[in-house]
Amino acid sequence: MEVWEEGSATPPRRQDRAPCRLMSQNPRFKVGDTVFYPAAGVGLIEAVEDLFLTGRRERCFVIRIHESNVTIKVPQANMMRNGIRPLLASRELKELFKILAGRCQRRASGNLLERCRELGQKVQGGSPSDLGEVVRDLTHWKSQTGLSFDELRLLETACKYLCQEIAAVEGISPEDAYGRVQQQIGLTAGAVA
Repeated sequence: MEVWEEGSATPPRRQDRAPCRLMSQNPRFKVGDTVFYPAAGVGLIEAVEDLFLTGRRERCFVIRIHESNVTIKVPQANMMRNGIRPLLASRELKELFKILAGRCQRRASGNLLERCRELGQKVQGGSPSDLGEVVRDLTHWKSQTGLSFDELRLLETACKYLCQEIAAVEGISPEDAYGRVQQQIGLTAGAVA
């Protein structure tokens, strides 16, 4: 089992995260809540512990990430700043499906590195609307002209995070969630992966 403590070198901290457009701005977290952690995916708050960080005692949430079985300890004060959020509610899930079914953004013909950096920031930010846009656009681009290696990796990561969350919210398997995502985009489940 791997343990990350907030403030260590792993996972990378992002202090410039914008709040999710689909989420409430000040959620309350408690033991037993299922949450989304942008750098890792869907996890469960298993406990609250007191840890000594930077010379003082801090109350930390202990979050176990489902897919990797990684445990992350995050100070309560840093939950929102690090983009940790509750899972989508039914209304927000419907909004996400509208984003997936929406029009694809035109592929910028500019610098590939710059485009990948922008898409990567959206994926690591963890906003459900940003993840939906990345999955929708990269899926369409893949079917039209193909993707670079980096774009394929971003598509896989964004799709994995999105499908984990949809699966947790709807009580279905990630594979069934993947089928729902592809259906909303307008493709068959086997068309992209």
